[in-house]
Amino acid sequence: MDFSWLWVVPVLGVLIVVHEMGHFFSARLLGIKVEEFGVGFPPRIFAIRRGGIDYSLNWLPIGGFVKILGENGDSNDPASFGRAPAWKRIIVLAAGSFMNLLLAIVIFTGMSITGTREVAAPTTGVVEVLANKPAAAAGIQPGDKIVQVAGQPVSDSDQIRALSRDNAGKPTVYTVVRDGKTVPRTITPDAHPTGGAYLGVSLDAWVSPAKVDRVTPGSVADKAGLKSGDLIVAVDGKPVDNLPYASYLLQHSNGPANLTVERNGQRLAQPIMLDASVEAQKSYGFNLYRPYHMVYYSPVQALGRALGNTWDVISSVPTGIAQALAGKSQGPGVTTIVGISQLTGEVAQEDGLNGLLNLTALLGISLFMLNLLPLPALDGGRLLFIFVELLRGGRRIAPEKEGMVHVAGMVVLLTLVAIVTYFDIQRLFQGTRLLP
Repeated sequence: MDFSWLWVVPVLGVLIVVHEMGHFFSARLLGIKVEEFGVGFPPRIFAIRRGGIDYSLNWLPIGGFVKILGENGDSNDPASFGRAPAWKRIIVLAAGSFMNLLLAIVIFTGMSITGTREVAAPTTGVVEVLANKPAAAAGIQPGDKIVQVAGQPVSDSDQIRALSRDNAGKPTVYTVVRDGKTVPRTITPDAHPTGGAYLGVSLDAWVSPAKVDRVTPGSVADKAGLKSGDLIVAVDGKPVDNLPYASYLLQHSNGPANLTVERNGQRLAQPIMLDASVEAQKSYGFNLYRPYHMVYYSPVQALGRALGNTWDVISSVPTGIAQALAGKSQGPGVTTIVGISQLTGEVAQEDGLNGLLNLTALLGISLFMLNLLPLPALDGGRLLFIFVELLRGGRRIAPEKEGMVHVAGMVVLLTLVAIVTYFDIQRLFQGTRLLP
């Protein structure tokens, strides 16, 4: 039995404890009385009392909590949360989420300093071209290799995005190679892109040939007989000579995908048929080969990359939420502890410690944004009541009324969690992976 999903305990544990540390330290610094800092959730194993605060270790291992005096407005102590000025309460409530954001930046920075695994392919190719976007209007096609932007040679997707951003709103020559021929295309990158989509394309390393790197045991590809090292030379009868075009054809195959494969220098007599229709989402269960190498950055470079990566994630979240609500997301869109556990296990199997660190950072950013939403039962909902208080000239809404709103919000939230959990469990029984 595979227990890799248990990695969710330290991943979520770190995120929640760091979050609560934000509330704890900000309250202490601002003179608000803290009664307990707990690691894990009750029942309690033991506690040590220092400076009037109980530091407890509890039996349920996911996360932790901070108990602040009068956080529900039920204390008249001058050092209680409810008696603190609005600005102090705002800082304490927001500090937890910002600690999660800081943790993500620290993880991204540390990974860049200690060495990050990056694709070593010298050029980048186009996988997907979105309709009614600048690249589509200029005739860019899946499988095109982008070699220059505005006369400057480019090797990776970061360079292409940076130059596209620099030339946003201006007609720019993109030099691509298609079927061995150089084809210049004039594209005007979107001046007001959604989620940084200046061109309206998805990019990947341009690697030739399209070689199978890893096949997940028990997956559609494994059951069909696909093996690591196989070369994909055609998909549904269409010749393939590079990774981006192979990815495109696999994503857009109507019905079972028929792969023409070479193995050990010999073309197989029969195509390999991959029928992903049995999956709740289209997942074949194999990766295409990409060359990797380790790259090390100075602390200043690493911090710059971390801030850039963090902003990329933050700016992409609204688009992801909109796609999930519209039913257009490629993954589950929204998930619970069940789905996060499955995802953590898959990441641990596929990418090891680096993958888990990256996942922790991504979840930290998601927690930062989610918890600050102005919804009842979340820190953002409590912040909303403080802002209303300020608009009312300092007149607070009665604590019992605010409490009723948060209780109602918690009921709605738990109902939604129960519904999503049902679909998470259903996906588990179907054997559908979360990673592509």
